Amino acid sequence: MPIKMQQPLSYMEYSIHALNANIVLKLKALYSEEEARAISDRLFEYYFDLSPVQRVLSGKAIASSSKILLIDDAVNKLLTHIPLQYVTGKAFFMELEFDVNSSVLIPRPETEELVSLLIKDFASNHKSNTLNILDIGTGSGCIAISLKRYLPESKVTAVDVSRSALKVAALNALKNKASVDFLQADIREPKHWGKLPECDLIVSNPPYVTLSEKKLMLPNVLEHEPHIALFVSDDDPLVFYRHILEFSKTKLRKDGSVWFEINEKFGEELKDIALNQGFKNVNIIFDFRGKSRFLHCSKLNSRNHQHL
Repeated sequence: MPIKMQQPLSYMEYSIHALNANIVLKLKALYSEEEARAISDRLFEYYFDLSPVQRVLSGKAIASSSKILLIDDAVNKLLTHIPLQYVTGKAFFMELEFDVNSSVLIPRPETEELVSLLIKDFASNHKSNTLNILDIGTGSGCIAISLKRYLPESKVTAVDVSRSALKVAALNALKNKASVDFLQADIREPKHWGKLPECDLIVSNPPYVTLSEKKLMLPNVLEHEPHIALFVSDDDPLVFYRHILEFSKTKLRKDGSVWFEINEKFGEELKDIALNQGFKNVNIIFDFRGKSRFLHCSKLNSRNHQHL
């Protein structure tokens, strides 16, 4: 059922305190009070450059009419299920700020955890500081750019099938002062593999939500985030992983590794595929919610593989 729009705030005089209370009241038509208060905090940070503490300390100050207009428009968009990150055009990932729009997925905490695991693995297991890293299905560029910022000596390449996503990613790289090479390619097409570099590390968060799972998704995701980056057919839910593993056998260097974000329903099946394709050290890793969310494997030396 559509949310009935409240009366606009535009021509009313509000203190910061009263404006915050009104925002929370309006948002509670769609969100819990806790969510509404958290969203209001973000709106004040974005439109007023006020932290929650600063907002409280400035509570008696009168908000300008121009800022009230912006806040009012943002709240009405939120009440139509548009995600907050698309309303503000900003998302935060690994303590970096990224521009986002409907061409790219909003970065998730799980993906941030994946990058943290990669950085930890790098620190523990790699003597060289000059890894060649490939991010497949880069979207906003959050994985590739974060890895370049945290592993600055590495060479990072990122690919995506979407030209509009690559435009967003390239702007984010510039914004975050990260030197990343961006290429348009469909990893499902072997004819595109030749233009991609050999690498020591391949990471991917490909589409992995099955079409049958659509009914479980919230409207803010289903109605606004790009389906091309979300969904796969129920008939072949691991299509991207199979092609990436095949690609990895040709372009991943000896002792290189592959990291995936995965659908928890298909972890064991994907593990079997990786093992059958000759990868070693195939491990499923649980996320902070206790779900099977990541898979890590290493390339098996081809000479050893021949003797299996």
